[in-house]
Amino acid sequence: MKKLILLLLFIPLISTGQEFELTALRFSNNFSKPDRVLKTTISDKSLFQQNYNNTNLTLDYVIRYHFYTSIKFNAKENQLISMDGTKFNLSSKNAKDLTNEVISLVSRMYYGKKEYNEFKDLIKK
Repeated sequence: MKKLILLLLFIPLISTGQEFELTALRFSNNFSKPDRVLKTTISDKSLFQQNYNNTNLTLDYVIRYHFYTSIKFNAKENQLISMDGTKFNLSSKNAKDLTNEVISLVSRMYYGKKEYNEFKDLIKK
C-alpha cells in the first residue's frame, strides 16, 4: 500500500514538463499525414477555451475541427507543421494570436484556402 501511494504521488512529477496533445477533430485524405500540428509553448489548454472573435466557437474547436489541426502543448517552440511536413515558426505568444496566425497561414495553403473559405462563410451567418 505504501508503494502504491508513493507511485501515485510520483506520477504527476513524471508528466510535468512533457508535451500533451488535443487531437484534430477532422482528418484529410489529401496527404499522407491527415492533419496539421500546432506546437505551442502554452501549457494550459484552458487558454484555448475562450471564444473565437464574436462566435460561440472556442479557439481549440476552430483549430481542431475547421482547420484539421492537432494542438501539442508545452512544446519548446510555437510552430505549425502542415500536412506535407512543412514547418512554419510562429511569432505569436498567446492562444488568441496563435489561432489567428494559424488561420492566416492555413488560408494561404492549397487545401487550407477551401477550409478557410468554408469557415469564413460559416461565421458570417
